[in-house]
Amino acid sequence: MLSPPDADLVRRERALPGLSVLLDPEAFVRALRPHAPDAGLREASITYIRYKPETNCLLTYRLETGGGPVTAYAKLHGPDAEVKLRKVREKEKDSATSPLGPGRIVLEEISTVVALFPNDGKLRSLRELQDPTAWRRRLVGLFPERPDLWECEARTLAYKPERRYVAQLAAGGEPRAVLKYYNEGGFSQADAISVGFRSRGPLRVARRIGRSRRRRTLAFEWLAGRLLSEAITDPGQDLDEIAVVGAALAELHGQAPGGLVAVSTRREEAESWLALAEGIAFLHPPGEGRARSLARRLASLFPDAPAAPRPIHGDFYAKQVLVDGGQASLLDLDRAVRGDPAADLGRFLGHLERDALRGVVPPGRVEPVGNALLDGYRRASRSSLPPGVGPYVAAALLSLAPDPFRYREQGWPQRIEALLERAEAVLDKGVATL
Repeated sequence: MLSPPDADLVRRERALPGLSVLLDPEAFVRALRPHAPDAGLREASITYIRYKPETNCLLTYRLETGGGPVTAYAKLHGPDAEVKLRKVREKEKDSATSPLGPGRIVLEEISTVVALFPNDGKLRSLRELQDPTAWRRRLVGLFPERPDLWECEARTLAYKPERRYVAQLAAGGEPRAVLKYYNEGGFSQADAISVGFRSRGPLRVARRIGRSRRRRTLAFEWLAGRLLSEAITDPGQDLDEIAVVGAALAELHGQAPGGLVAVSTRREEAESWLALAEGIAFLHPPGEGRARSLARRLASLFPDAPAAPRPIHGDFYAKQVLVDGGQASLLDLDRAVRGDPAADLGRFLGHLERDALRGVVPPGRVEPVGNALLDGYRRASRSSLPPGVGPYVAAALLSLAPDPFRYREQGWPQRIEALLERAEAVLDKGVATL
């Protein structure tokens, strides 16, 4: 049964009538069961949503079946549904089987394609995970001089359908490497910078140890350490270790990596904030005024390009960091660009504020953790902080505002409001305070 907020969204979303089925796990199971009558399909839970109002919606599910849990995603198409579904039917034979039987299922009545892992419309090489012969051949091809990696199994670390899949390669129960599959655009960017950054001083980055352009895969060494997102919640965590993270980020900002040609411009940032506000306005109409006002204010604060764009992580927050004594490993540099260093610092602090609102991080930890990071950065860079960190905190909170809906948090409209309200408070506090 749809929650009242979901029912209200379905009522307004006239271009995607099938949304009423996909947002209701029980209704989705009823629609799917006739296509897999022998799978023992019992229930489904939504783990992630990627939604473009009046265009399409992709939902990731965990399906409980008689044979165990199965990962699947359903993509609901809008005005272009007829064309999209026809292309899928034409390629129906080009799919791996699944615990439900078929690898892909077309739900004509709701203009939806369901793909059962490892089938993926844009990550086609994932199917080799299901074929032991193809999988071993892939490992030998990636690591011709590393026979210790030829018998590894893949353990899912992260999966965003049609975008990227990340697996831990393990042998004998021990992690050995990380393997990433990308869509076409994602591979081009990640490949260009995969050997650009270097471990130096407090900074550690994973070395690339394998690559396949044809399969759009990159492999990296496994780095040990404790996730900073876990360390932050520990009241006994030494803040000096968090200062090391700031120093490691300063080192990354000071490097000159080859292959890093993409630049994040002020115009692109402003356009992304305005587009984000439009999406929030449709998703949660009561937040329309706040979201649009925030986007306009942020755009007005950055009228010019940074004087000298520098290498930045592009998606820097606590889950992207491993801490290990006097060094910090910065993970997942796939979105690295040349831009404003303040954006990385602001995004980290914005995530910290969001986690405090969610009750994941104790409110009393936000300021000391944030100060430790900034102090470490300042000391390592031997200069004052880049201007604009405060506004970038607000920008991060704005960008995180749709997450309560995406990740199906209870009371997601109220959580969106809380994030927008906090972004306003950060901006109102004074843009020169950070």
